[in-house]
Amino acid sequence: MKKTIKIFTIITILTSIVFSQQLVDGIAAIVGEKIILSSEVQQLTFELAQNRGINLTTDQSQYETLYNKSLRELINMDIIQLQAEIDSVYAKERDVNTTVDNQIEQYITQLGSKEKVESYFNMPLKKIKENLYERVESSMIVQKMQANKFQDISVTRPEVIQYYNEHKDSIPQIPERVDISHILIIPKPSKSQNTETRKKLLQIKEDILNNKISFSDATKKYSQDPGSANQGGNLGFVSKGTFVKEFERAAFSLKEGKISDIVETEFGLHIIKLIEKRGENINVSHILLKVEAGKEDNKNTINMLSTIKDSIISGGVFDKFALKYSNDTDVKDNKGRLGEFPINTLQIESFQDIVKDLSKGEISRPFQSKYGYHILKLNSRKPAEDIRLDTHYNVLENMVNNQKRQVAWNEWLNDLYSKFYVNIK
Repeated sequence: MKKTIKIFTIITILTSIVFSQQLVDGIAAIVGEKIILSSEVQQLTFELAQNRGINLTTDQSQYETLYNKSLRELINMDIIQLQAEIDSVYAKERDVNTTVDNQIEQYITQLGSKEKVESYFNMPLKKIKENLYERVESSMIVQKMQANKFQDISVTRPEVIQYYNEHKDSIPQIPERVDISHILIIPKPSKSQNTETRKKLLQIKEDILNNKISFSDATKKYSQDPGSANQGGNLGFVSKGTFVKEFERAAFSLKEGKISDIVETEFGLHIIKLIEKRGENINVSHILLKVEAGKEDNKNTINMLSTIKDSIISGGVFDKFALKYSNDTDVKDNKGRLGEFPINTLQIESFQDIVKDLSKGEISRPFQSKYGYHILKLNSRKPAEDIRLDTHYNVLENMVNNQKRQVAWNEWLNDLYSKFYVNIK
């Protein structure tokens, strides 16, 4: 609901305000005059987990490994940025902002809502974006530094042949790959579902007003905002521009102690209580009930996808139907085509299960994932194959080139560690 790199000379003395804020969060490392906070490391840890298909809420065994990897990556980025300042290498603000906005959208898609993003990272979305901006800017600078310093590295044919002869028994296969397209439809709750949820929320409000239950207890019992329910729905002091407009308009119009009528936002239905107002800042609590699709809504979605599938089989063009009906946010760019992937790297488990039995050109039955309901088309399938010198020279050449770049990069990075100040807490 809310909108919501390292060895320099001597570390300068920080102001008491900045230091106190960082002390609360926790300092993970210091690079030059730059402090890396634990929250920044945790944010990157989350991204690494998502990219690898690891759910840290259910698989915490890998958290420490990913956390340490994230910390080292952030330290490397800051060290490189210190050298970039000396070399006058910078990133364009517009490019950084675009990447940050896209990443925030991915957070929301992966976790389900802005509230869940804030709850997961335990900070407002504004702070998450601030952390992300700095990291994205550093990452872009790192890429520029890599391009500037290592773009001229090349390999010779004898080097490729030598690498192949020395490693051919251990070079992994190119795995089975599939090229797939999909149409995604997210079930929309019917008016009756909205009405039923409103009735429930009105009854909760009535019970609060009649002193049958306190607002705080009602929040803990009923609210579906995971970020605030256990805190009695309290969202803390915020300024204008923090909430989505419908919520903000209602919250700022309340008098202290009063509870709002039902407010509908993209996240669901709310009742809001104004706790305190200090100038342009307000402290509010809320109860959120999500308007969720019912069994009939899910059934209608499946029927719709079945009809779309039949229409395509009868001569329709998959791309056109994807553009018209798919709720995938990237559909305008990809027309439903997700691309080519090794089948064992498909992060949506149901995709793996469905695609393994499809033939080229075949469209699947409608099926459900955590994102909604899909039909999946197999555009092509490439079997696993051994990497051979005569048929995969370019692949081997890239492998050798990447290896040489990595060796050169590590040597350069080690030199930077001896040049700048780094202190890991």
